[in-house]
Amino acid sequence: MSRIYDNKPMRNLPLINIPLQGTWKEESYTSGDGLIVEGSVEGRSRFAVTDSSIHKVHYCLFHIRMNRIHRRKFDKTGREIESNFSATQKVSTGYLNSSYRLEAKGETDRLSPDEAMKVIEKADLTVHSKKYAPAGCASLWIREEKCDQFQIEDGDSVRVRTNGDGPIIFSIVKLDVQSSTVGHYSGGEQVGDSWTDKIMKMKSSTSADMEAQKEGVEKDEWDD
Repeated sequence: MSRIYDNKPMRNLPLINIPLQGTWKEESYTSGDGLIVEGSVEGRSRFAVTDSSIHKVHYCLFHIRMNRIHRRKFDKTGREIESNFSATQKVSTGYLNSSYRLEAKGETDRLSPDEAMKVIEKADLTVHSKKYAPAGCASLWIREEKCDQFQIEDGDSVRVRTNGDGPIIFSIVKLDVQSSTVGHYSGGEQVGDSWTDKIMKMKSSTSADMEAQKEGVEKDEWDD
């Protein structure tokens, strides 16, 4: 069953006019690979950015208290791939996955909130957004018309992908805290499997592997 969203709660927020010098170019804030940010929404704002040519663009700001941040990663073709969430990984060392060892996986892509702030904040935008953001929160911007695609409120846990190294949002999804359900790496528009689903798939795969290895082995070999 499809779900109908509306951003009436967002539109009820006061519209704050932000005058900027020069011509507004969103793409000037989107260079670099960007970040994956998980955290809680601690507040929201609405800005109307007006540049010197009187061009006006409406934005919604989500003020997010970040608790997990990683750099986005892309392959040589430009397709987004999974970030390195840890500097180590488990490698099976025993028969039938009975034991493991930790092995270096490479440098982790994880950032601290302070490191992420240095990537996200742009001085000419932060001077306006910091007036409305709770202390310690990152202010991330998304065009108001895109808010019709989702319904996110204060207190929600979210995963955000930034469009480059700056505050512009590429995608935002609400996290199901109980099942850790998140969006796919291809953009976040669709919801991915929960960790429970992934574990069950892994168990099913392991059982199938055991049966496959057991085939062709004499019964007395297994009975020893």
